[in-house]
Amino acid sequence: MATENVFSVPDYIVFAAMLLVSAGIGVYYACAGGGQKSTRAFLMADNSMSFLPLSLSVLASFFSASTLLGTPAEIYQYGSMYWMSIIGACLAPVTGALLFGPMFFSIKVVSVFQYLELRFHSKSVRLFGAFIFLLRTSIGMGIVLFGPSTALSAVTGFPEWVVIVLVGAVCTFYTTLGGLKAVVWTDVFQTAVMLVGMLTVLIKASYDLGGMSNVWQTCYHGDRIDFFDFNPDPRIRHTFWTLTVGIFFVWLPPYTVDQQMVQRFSSARSLREAKLALLLNAPGMLIIITLCSLTGLVLYARYADCDPLTNKEIENPNQLLPYFVVDVLGHLKGMSGLFVASLFSGALSSVSSMMNSLSAVTWEDFLKIRLSHFSDRKAVLVTKLLVLLYGCLGVGLAFLVKELGGTVLQASLTLNGAAGAPLVGLFILGACFTTTNWIGALTGAISGLGFSLWLSVGAYVTRPLNFKLPASIEGCNVTGNATGDIVTTTSFPVTSTTMMTYNSTYSPSDPDQLEGVENLYGLSYLWFSGLGILVTVIVGLVVSLATGRTDEADVKEEYQLHLFQRLRDCLLCRDDSDSNYAVTDECALDNPEKVFTLEVTVTDQEASTSQVNGSASGTNETPVLPKA
Repeated sequence: MATENVFSVPDYIVFAAMLLVSAGIGVYYACAGGGQKSTRAFLMADNSMSFLPLSLSVLASFFSASTLLGTPAEIYQYGSMYWMSIIGACLAPVTGALLFGPMFFSIKVVSVFQYLELRFHSKSVRLFGAFIFLLRTSIGMGIVLFGPSTALSAVTGFPEWVVIVLVGAVCTFYTTLGGLKAVVWTDVFQTAVMLVGMLTVLIKASYDLGGMSNVWQTCYHGDRIDFFDFNPDPRIRHTFWTLTVGIFFVWLPPYTVDQQMVQRFSSARSLREAKLALLLNAPGMLIIITLCSLTGLVLYARYADCDPLTNKEIENPNQLLPYFVVDVLGHLKGMSGLFVASLFSGALSSVSSMMNSLSAVTWEDFLKIRLSHFSDRKAVLVTKLLVLLYGCLGVGLAFLVKELGGTVLQASLTLNGAAGAPLVGLFILGACFTTTNWIGALTGAISGLGFSLWLSVGAYVTRPLNFKLPASIEGCNVTGNATGDIVTTTSFPVTSTTMMTYNSTYSPSDPDQLEGVENLYGLSYLWFSGLGILVTVIVGLVVSLATGRTDEADVKEEYQLHLFQRLRDCLLCRDDSDSNYAVTDECALDNPEKVFTLEVTVTDQEASTSQVNGSASGTNETPVLPKA
């Protein structure tokens, strides 16, 4: 990369302004209204948020610098197929808004894992779910912090460690001071910066290349345009099926049971505003994924005849976009600063949300019961100290991620899917199946986590070969070993599950040569999340059946998804309006041979049921499980 293209004074001004505004928002909310005097104010914004800032905050939290850097690199190397992910991705926030969100809103939880204890009467299930979240989010924070460090280092020449520390410090500062309100409103500001930066780069670059029609033609002739690969082979990295069905399950954890989402959903002024905030994320995701995909096409159109990766101008796919900005737009004063500010906004918005949610879960699920004698003032101080500690942890993990290198988009998606799958499965067991007991739920979650990690580690060890599309260096002014021939990048395979880069001596595995159980390692990484959820649910149901399932009468209606309640009542011919599950007249007429009456008498903690079919014949008792 050309070393003469470095930050100018306008670039520093633009970048510094973004950091100062973000920090200023934190200071403002630390002082506004007398400051954060209670944990509910610090962690839940006193349930005072409206739908628009909440919607932008959720969107910014889940679209980090990993997306802004990784998606264009994905399109550049593998073609436009990834754009089809908008179908599955946009369904995830709709699922959260209509199914899971209302249930969490009604029970007014601060930590989403409080639900697990309420539903299963088990502290063990709650703590296990919280532990998975803490582990997954902490590692994810390291990945997100690392993302923009490569960009700013490439553009300014700053060492990556300086960038990592700077992002971590600014983010920790305003999150510690202002709590959730500061996080939400800085997310709003940073979302605006991201969109302006992306649009500016895209519009200026496409204009210089003769417009999007020219860009499209170049990409078409370079085999980068492909949207409808219906190959059913699940081992192919990206097809229509993996990018619609598979990626839906990847996005399902963050938009249904993730603490960051639930915390914002529950902080809304009303259920209507909470639903609207999440539903607006669907068009928001469409816009961001489309902008990032178009940017990837512009990158290829610019370097169709001189691939900087093959030509060794850059070492890492994540540097493609920063390289492009410096190479093509670096002469425009302030452009590099705006681009880097947009990347930092993506990182700051995601990391601040992670810090706040990590603090909330640690306090509510692990410390609150042990420090119940603390006043609200002391409790707020503890939560702020937790934010500070997690900020330091995130910086440390970012240095670990830095040593791995590779593609941040795929690593982020893989981590989200593998670790998030057992959490989704755990909540599905509780909210969709009234007969699941705590033993089945815990066993299912452990099995799902183990299965997902086994798949990830197995895929890392075997490293299934994924071929990139051909790239050319015939238009480069090169010396040495380079030639004017078209070359392919098949010597630069990438794994589905890690961020590791490979040297020339590495020989990846051909999926067709994998045998037996190893065939699972060759699956596309986008199927891992769905399989993890499936294993969690199946094991949980089987174990619950074997150990004595929970009596339906012991599960409160507010702990169940309303859609599944109605579906179950319909299948069992129950009257939806009758909480005692009386049989409807229509059902009796349609099924005269199955006429029965249920009489449910609910005392303080017990329910007894008598089933009558002509005459009473006895009582069936459900085994009582010990509480964890």
